[in-house]
Amino acid sequence: MKNVLLMGVNGRIGQNLYRELKDVYNLFAFSSSNQDDTNLDITFLKKDLFILPEVEKALDGIDIVIFFEDPIMRLNRQTQGRFDDLYVLLADNIARASYANEVEQIIFVGDEVSSDYTAEVLGAYGTEVKVTETPIKRYGKNLSYKASDYNNVRSVQRAPFPEGWHIKDVGRYYFEWLNSILSDMVNVEYEGQLIKIHFAKRNHPALVVEYDAESSYDGVEIYRIKGGGLSRKEMNKTPRFEFRELPGCKEFIMALHDFEPKSSWSTYLLTQAPLYALVNRIYQVEMIINSQAPRSNNQSSTD
Repeated sequence: MKNVLLMGVNGRIGQNLYRELKDVYNLFAFSSSNQDDTNLDITFLKKDLFILPEVEKALDGIDIVIFFEDPIMRLNRQTQGRFDDLYVLLADNIARASYANEVEQIIFVGDEVSSDYTAEVLGAYGTEVKVTETPIKRYGKNLSYKASDYNNVRSVQRAPFPEGWHIKDVGRYYFEWLNSILSDMVNVEYEGQLIKIHFAKRNHPALVVEYDAESSYDGVEIYRIKGGGLSRKEMNKTPRFEFRELPGCKEFIMALHDFEPKSSWSTYLLTQAPLYALVNRIYQVEMIINSQAPRSNNQSSTD
């Protein structure tokens, strides 16, 4: 029997697919670490959909991937960003991992809201993609899913690529831009491979970030959050910034993953969350402006 991977089985689509396919295929599904996986004839893979190496391990030996929205995708206490951008980011991970593992086919269960671009991303690296003919009705906020057990934050935004820029330029420029645009509030200093972000010229950095060359890969730049006064260290999670080039279009995604604030959750929601959302919105505008102007020769101190 062929091995078929589902995005999850908590949602309406996943449950129906499980019932229809469990007697015909060897079924696998993504699962969270806090999910009850008993009483189902299926192999659960406790892998993080937002970490490409983990997705590649999950797809090892898989013949067919059925890609669809499932509540397992949104296990964060707070998520900033549009659903479509999150969906495209996950599609890119699935597409890259499918190509690496020589998956035979990806079946995309289309819905009434998702754009055709999602299917383009799934097939961008060479894996055959089939899209279901009848779009599934999405119920949006009526979906039920188990929230995270800790105060983790994910933020995902999409922006246009300035002409002639590489994804490396976008990541480096982000921190240089913070230093210039918020000069009265933020001071960014470089210490070897570390990027230290200070608020109001305080001695102790708010965030300490390090470029992760080993984890970065073609079209994706990873910056690890190593410490600082704003970030709490989780044993099994590494908070990180990600800058990802999107295939087939002049756009990229910037994301913050697995960040847990040190402050209380209520304090974070009132202070850091709206400030971070505003900063990213301004950066999106900055990229729009740069995409309409000739490229300047920006050289980062992180080289």
